Amino acid sequence: MDNKSTVFEEIIAGLSARDDRIQERIYIQYWGYLMGVATRYFKDRNIAREVVNDSFMKAFKTMYDFRHDHNLEDFQKTFKAWLAKITVRTALDKIRANKSALIYVEEYTDELPVSHVEAEGKLFVEDILKLLYELPDLHRTVFNLYEIEGFSHDEIGEMLTIPVSSSRTYLTRAKQKLRELYLKSIEIK
Repeated sequence: MDNKSTVFEEIIAGLSARDDRIQERIYIQYWGYLMGVATRYFKDRNIAREVVNDSFMKAFKTMYDFRHDHNLEDFQKTFKAWLAKITVRTALDKIRANKSALIYVEEYTDELPVSHVEAEGKLFVEDILKLLYELPDLHRTVFNLYEIEGFSHDEIGEMLTIPVSSSRTYLTRAKQKLRELYLKSIEIK
């Protein structure tokens, strides 16, 4: 049995026993992953850390009620997804708390023309994040929720309390701006 399996078996046993000592193990195991989730929403790493720590606090309050079968592989996937969902929702709460980020477009404009860009083979995570950070906050949030997290425009509208048409507009504008930024970045190289 490998070390990773042992970690997840410890987590499952700790959850089943309702043992508070398992919190540290969970924190160590998932902190880096959840920071990756939070940094998609916040450029400022201190705010991302705050979101991650708040997410752990929320998870620790309800983790003993997390339902799972004792299949190790399924547990790894579902528990990680559950923590990511808490982190996304905590990030959205933080964004909503900053009311200026929730200024949205009332009218729906027609879809902007879409052009395709050939991606360079060596585009690194840091490069992608740098491009995402250049988007306005609401554009980046809608892009993350739709393209990365897989939420529908109806769900995004409800979560951000914006019209569904605005969600679509922000996604279109985010994609267009990302294309422009990407093309500009490869011209410089």
